[in-house]
Amino acid sequence: MEENNEISEQERQRLLNRLHKSLFWVGEAIPRKVRIEGNDVDLHEIVWEIVNRPKLDEKDIDDIDLFLEMLCEKEKEYEERLETEPLSCEQAKVLFDKAAGVRRAMMDLKELTTPSKRKAIFKDRHICKDVDTEKWDELSETIKKNGC
Repeated sequence: MEENNEISEQERQRLLNRLHKSLFWVGEAIPRKVRIEGNDVDLHEIVWEIVNRPKLDEKDIDDIDLFLEMLCEKEKEYEERLETEPLSCEQAKVLFDKAAGVRRAMMDLKELTTPSKRKAIFKDRHICKDVDTEKWDELSETIKKNGC
């Protein structure tokens, strides 16, 4: 880190390289607030609501595709800023996290636009709804003890 707290070129490149690795977004949190086309949106809430809809029609899929285009632009914006703007280490990390979170949202939504994946998601969504809590706890304990 340089004296003025600006991110070094080496650290900047490390973050940019991470953005281009496959599955870098796994486990990342979807951001709460993102500014898209001049509006602050609660991205986390929108994705949660869409993913948890019991059924999607063609208009929903078209809307998701449009939203994916907007998110792709947002991710590119974050990456460009990370690449070109003078940033502190903290600012760079925040931008990286936002880009990763937007990518995570995109990947969650993309699965819904693929008919075969969408069918599998909806089919398996409530697979554990009838499991007795006591039986579930017993299974968890067995797995912990046996290391399976």
